[in-house]
Amino acid sequence: MEQRAGRRWTVVSLAVAVGVLVAATALFVVLYVQKQNDIGQLAERIETTERSIADRTARLGTVKSTVEELDAERSRLTSTNTELRACTTATKDSIAAAQRADKTAFDAAMAKAFINCRR
Repeated sequence: MEQRAGRRWTVVSLAVAVGVLVAATALFVVLYVQKQNDIGQLAERIETTERSIADRTARLGTVKSTVEELDAERSRLTSTNTELRACTTATKDSIAAAQRADKTAFDAAMAKAFINCRR
C-alpha cells in the first residue's frame, strides 16, 4: 500500500507541476498577445506622427518661400518708396521756389525733379 501511496503522491505532484506550468504558459501567451497589440498600436501612432511631421515640414517650406517672396516685395516697395519720396521732395521744392519767384532755386529744384522723377 505504501507503494501505491508513493505513486499517488508522485502522480499528484506531477499533475500539480503540469498544472502550474500550463497556467504559467497561458499567462505568458496572454501577456505576449497584449504586448503585440501594444506594439501594433504604438507603430500606428508613430506612423501617424511621422505623416504629421512630413505634412508640417512641407507646410513650413511653403511658408518660408512665401516669407522670402514677401521680403523681396517689401524690399522692392521700400526702394520704390525712396525713389518716389525723392521725386516728391524735389517737386515740392520747385513749387515753393516758383511761389517765391526764386528762379535759381526753381531751376535747381527742377533739375533734381528731372533726375528723381524719371518715370
